[in-house]
Parts: sequence; C-alpha cells; structure tokens
Amino acid sequence: MWAEEIVKFGSGAAVTWPLRHDDGTPAALFHRSCAREMWRESGLKMRIGLVAAVLAWPVIIPALAAFYTWHNGLDVRRRTRKGLARQMWEQIVLAATRSTLPPWYYIFELHDDDKRRRAGEYLHRFETKRFAYEFLRRTNGGEPVPPRRSTEALSDKALFTERCRDYQLPAVPVLVVLRDGEITQRDSRDPLLPPIDLFVKKVRGTGGRGAERWDYQREGLYRDAQGHVLSAAALVARLQVLTLTARKGHIVQPRLTNHRELRDLSNGGALATVRVMTCRNERGEYEVTNAAFRMAQGKNTVVDNFHAGGILAKVDIRTGVLGHATDGAMALGPGTGWCERHPQTGGQILGRKLPLWKEVVDLVRRAHATAFSEQVVIGWDVAILDDGPRLVEGNKGPDLDLVQRSHAAPLGNTRFGELMAYNLLRSLAAKHGEADLPRRLPALPKEHKVPFS
Repeated sequence: MWAEEIVKFGSGAAVTWPLRHDDGTPAALFHRSCAREMWRESGLKMRIGLVAAVLAWPVIIPALAAFYTWHNGLDVRRRTRKGLARQMWEQIVLAATRSTLPPWYYIFELHDDDKRRRAGEYLHRFETKRFAYEFLRRTNGGEPVPPRRSTEALSDKALFTERCRDYQLPAVPVLVVLRDGEITQRDSRDPLLPPIDLFVKKVRGTGGRGAERWDYQREGLYRDAQGHVLSAAALVARLQVLTLTARKGHIVQPRLTNHRELRDLSNGGALATVRVMTCRNERGEYEVTNAAFRMAQGKNTVVDNFHAGGILAKVDIRTGVLGHATDGAMALGPGTGWCERHPQTGGQILGRKLPLWKEVVDLVRRAHATAFSEQVVIGWDVAILDDGPRLVEGNKGPDLDLVQRSHAAPLGNTRFGELMAYNLLRSLAAKHGEADLPRRLPALPKEHKVPFS
C-alpha cells in the first residue's frame, strides 16, 4: 500500500492531468475526474507533497529511467533495435506528458511506437486501487452504499464462501478457519483434517502470498511443495502458531483439480484459474468486460498468481478462446515474454478454447447481480472443474496491470473504461450536485457496447 502511495505522488497525475486537453474520451474523463477528486480530497500537507513530487521530477524520473533501462534496455534493443538513450528519453517524455512512470514503459511495452501513441488510454493502479474503487464504494452514484458485510466478503475469504453459500453460488468450500491461534470454524466432520489434498491460504492474503499446498500421503500424513511431511495434528498446530504470531487468519480448503481439458496447462498440478471482470452498466445490469486465464510456471506448483511468477493469456470474452500468454516479470527483466505454449508442460495456449465458458460468464454475472449487487466492479477468480465452474474469490480492487498486459492494449477507451468513467462521473454528480455530468460521456463504437446479449 505504501508503495502505491509513493507511485500516486510520484506520477504527479493529481497536478498535471487537470491541466491537459480534454478530448472527451472515456480515458481522458477518467484520468481528469480521478485527478481532480484526489486533489479535492487532499489536505494541505498532501497537496504540498503532490506539488513537491512534480518539482522533483528532473532528478527522480531520469534516475528511474536509468534503473529500468539497465534491467530491460538491452533485451528491448535486441528485439526492436531501439537504442538505450532513446528508451530513456521516451520514458521521461511519458512521465511528463502521460503520468506514466518508467516501470510501466516496459510493463505495457510502450517502446512499441503504436502502443506508446495510446499511452494516455492506460488506467493506472494509483488511480484505480488507490482511489476510484474506494471512491465508488463510498459514493455509489447516489445509490445505497454497499453494506459492510458485502465489502468484507470481498476481502475475507472465509466470509466470501459463506456469502456464496447463502446465495446458492458454487464456490470452493472452506474446511477449517483459524484466527488468532484458534479454530473458529470447522465444516469438516473429521477430528482434525480430512484425508485429502489440501490448500491453505491467508484469510486476507493477496497475490498468492503465504499460500501452501499439502498433498495427502498416507496414514494421516501431508506433504508440502518443499517436501516437508506433517501429521494432521502437526499441520493444524503449525497453522495455529502462524495465525497467532502473524495475526493473520488462515483457511483450509480442498485442493482442486482443473477440468480434464485444461490439465496440460496445470504446472505440477497447480490450479489454473480465470480472472473475469464484471462492471455495473448504464442499465443497472452487470457486464463481463474482460478476462484473462492464469497458469503457474517454473518451480511454482502452488499458485497461478501473476505477481507470484505465473503467466496469463487474454480470453476472448465472446468465445472463450485464449491469446498469447505472458508473465509478470516485465519491469525487472525480460522474463518469459510471450508464448504460444506453456513453457513447462508444452500445452497449447494460443487459440485454445476454454471449456464451459458460457457457464463461467453466467456464474460471475449471477454472483454480481445477487450476492454483490451493491458493488460497481469486481474481479472474479474462477476455477473450471470437471463438474463446472466454481468461484474461488472475488476482488474488490482488481489489478488492471495484468489485464492490460495480457491484452497488449489499454482499457481506457474500451467498454471497461467507458463503464468506469460512467460510474465515476455518476458518483461525482451525486456528491457535488452536478446532475448533467454523466451525459457528457460519449458513446463508444457499437462493437464495445454489449459483449453478451
């Protein structure tokens, strides 16, 4: 969180975006609205900090550009013949004109001239995760603010499962919940743990941090990915100590296995999931706007998270067909790059159609419309199993970096960007009494309007 605050200050967006030309596109309206409201909500000390960050650009931006060029420049030069000095200059220009800091020059491959011309259309983490998502929850376009339990269920994985069960939504069951060194919930009839493969994760963890996989061996013994073997009693005791010392709860779930048509994309048996974005539209309904399929790679056989070294591929939301896959090691080195096949299993990725795709789409739309209808935007993690799709979790602040990277394009002037701008302007109108604000939003081309009938 502190790192994202530094990026928000360092980008200078709150100072510079309101001064730029408004071309009337959803991306420009989103940027300017976020910047103006961030400025409005800032106290004197924060405003001084925002201005000071801009004044420090002549020192900070060239230093950042040099650092990230050192990590990525030679690989980019080899592939594009673009020199190191040119790369550094382009990073400096993007920071000054589009509030895009040097890491994202490589994350979004803005060394490509065509992509760089659309740099202003990218939606940034400091705008979404550090402002827009929370602002929409606080204002909600004049509608009732989401109840605390709805929002908490998108942060607390145990509460998420309970809420899905209340609304009869298929979700991964929770066997045991541990908080503050105690077992607070047990859905298993076994005295300790059932004799099955298990998956353990933090109640409020993100990015796959702290997740563990324990495969059942025999006679009540479990083995993790590092080869440690524990009895059921020892495993429970270990988790109790973890929740007591780290003050973070843990949940124990059955380890799931992907649909048989996807198992050649499962690295070492790690569950591959699809991230699906849904957003409230102008009719008060919930649209699927984007999706990306996540897979583990390399030595990681536990989680598929992008920021834990996984790879992901764009999903065509109309057909469920996959594009090229890419990894998340984009700012500190070239990493895996783009691939048509899984780097370890050799399974075909490009052009592959996900099974049960219509069922996935129907599930997330139903989940948003019933259990979480007060929320504007949700990023769903869905596992596709032999017996159908299941909700793994919902994210109240979905990361757009992974979507924009896997799509190799910005989201600002797509249907997602249009809906985010619409909901943001609607909330601003309700907050400031400007009833005409939403009507200023232009329509996108027809092909972006309704992904599903």
